[in-house]
Amino acid sequence: MGIRAGGAPLRVGARVAVVAPSGIFEPERLEAGLEAIRGWGLVPVEGAKLRARHRFTAGTLSERIDDLQAALADPTIEAIWFARGGYGTAQLLGAVDWAALRGRPLIGFSDATAAFAALGAAGLPGGLHAPVLHSLVDLADEASQRALRRLLMEGVAPSLPGHWLAGPTEAVRGPLVGGNLCVLASLAGTPWALRAAGAVLLLEDIGEPAYKIDRLLLQLRQSGALDGVLGVALGTFTRCAPPADADYSMMDVIVDALDGLGVPIVGGLPVGHGAENWPCWMGAPVELSPTGLRPLGAAGGA
Repeated sequence: MGIRAGGAPLRVGARVAVVAPSGIFEPERLEAGLEAIRGWGLVPVEGAKLRARHRFTAGTLSERIDDLQAALADPTIEAIWFARGGYGTAQLLGAVDWAALRGRPLIGFSDATAAFAALGAAGLPGGLHAPVLHSLVDLADEASQRALRRLLMEGVAPSLPGHWLAGPTEAVRGPLVGGNLCVLASLAGTPWALRAAGAVLLLEDIGEPAYKIDRLLLQLRQSGALDGVLGVALGTFTRCAPPADADYSMMDVIVDALDGLGVPIVGGLPVGHGAENWPCWMGAPVELSPTGLRPLGAAGGA
């Protein structure tokens, strides 16, 4: 059972490149993640400049480009894993040969959304929305870790439970796009801008007040990014709650901001910056129904 186009589950002993195109990580937390995947039978291979530092990113732009490109070009590497999110991936989108990924898993979330957008713009598979190594052990819960291990090592992608919020209740099917809302909005007007036409859109975020969430969604709508979207799947919006005395919820804000699209909106998916961060393939076919998001095809699971 394949987990990616033309490929198979990772074998015990598979070499996994560890790169940091984004923010600076805490060494102890990264080491915990490295030790965890060693326990799965994988062999992490650190980028030459993985532990570099430059201002607010994990190395200069050229160092981060070199590490990622080296991992992409190495035929002995079977997967590439983000050390951490944060910010910085958007800086290198135009300098990387994304086609060199060749369908191998590129694992991460948050700032990795920019890399998934670049893959999507080029029509390439391989983006796996899942915990970064920095938070694999001390943030992602056991269910998230088990789901990711099963997907990578056995090829079974989980269904993501959710609940209906608004719009039609009929199920829709299409490729999965999206990721972190703030990153997606920042790419509007670029060659890697979100185009959700004919697709199911996944969104999650962290640390944004209600008015900023509304503004980010408005930017996507006004840029045309959401034209033709089939449905919207909402993960967690961590530390985004309105004030305690507010008479509305964050989901109220999001549903209102998406009003008029006429598509199903399903919330509560275990995806995002909280303890629940189950894996899902970006660009892969899914079905969105009032009960959640289900992968379609051979990679689907329970």
